[in-house]
This record gives sequence, C-alpha cells and structure tokens, in this order.
Amino acid sequence: MKKSLFLVLTTLVFNAYSQGLEITDEQRIKRVINQFFESLETKDSLLMQQTTMKEAQIWRRYSDENPIRVDLRYSKDDLPKMHTLPKVKEVAQDFEIIQRNGIAIAWVPYEFWVEDKFSHCGIDVFTLFEIDGDWKIMSTAYTIERENCGSFIRKN
Repeated sequence: MKKSLFLVLTTLVFNAYSQGLEITDEQRIKRVINQFFESLETKDSLLMQQTTMKEAQIWRRYSDENPIRVDLRYSKDDLPKMHTLPKVKEVAQDFEIIQRNGIAIAWVPYEFWVEDKFSHCGIDVFTLFEIDGDWKIMSTAYTIERENCGSFIRKN
C-alpha cells in the first residue's frame, strides 16, 4: 500500500513538474525573434539563416519622411554583408503575439542603437510560420521613427 501511494504521488509530482517545463508557442516565437535580434548584434549570418525562411522579405517604412518612403529587400541578400555592418543593437520594448495553426504575427515596439548611440525607434511586425516544429520568420515589416520614441513604454 505504501509503495502504491508513493508511486501515485511520485507520478503526480513528476507530471505537474514536467507540465510546468513545457515551452509555449509564444515563448518559442519570442525566442526566435530575440535570436534574430542577436544575429544583428553579433553579425552572425548563420543564426540569421536559422531564424528566417530562405526567401524572407524585409519591408522598411521611413515614417518621418515626406513623402513617406517604403522599400523591400530579402534577408538572404543581407547575409553576405552582415560582417561589414556597424555595431548595432535592437531592443524589444514589448511583444504582442497572435498565433494559430502554424502561423503567427508579432507586434514588437523597439529601440535601435548604432555604435552605442540611439538611432531610432519603431514597430517591427514579424510574420512567422511553424515548419517541421520550428518557428521561422517569413517576413518582417518595420517603421523607422526618430520622433515620439518616448511613447514606447516597456511593458515586460
């Protein structure tokens, strides 16, 4: 009887503990986005490739220009020149993530620093697909804003 009770309690404790260790899709998506930021900061083209799909698009909107300018490039085109970029750091201020059935969107207010000096703020919008159990960035759209950056209040 004591052995049975011990086995039941051990099983219950183990199950409760292991459920607490499961990583949610939202946590996995945040991790991929943070790894993307890390790849920019460390100029790590391999890490960039691991976080993005091969044909990932990058859309940029210069919000403070008149007329507003928008351009497009592909992350694969950035890979060969990553090592030549200046020292940068992108700091996420918050994450709002919506996901369902292997597709996700993340709205990420950010600050961007170049050579340890504040450059701009903006919004990153990441679209991700889950492929073979891994989340990958399929597109990024972001704004470049040099005014009203104080409105990006860190929530997390």
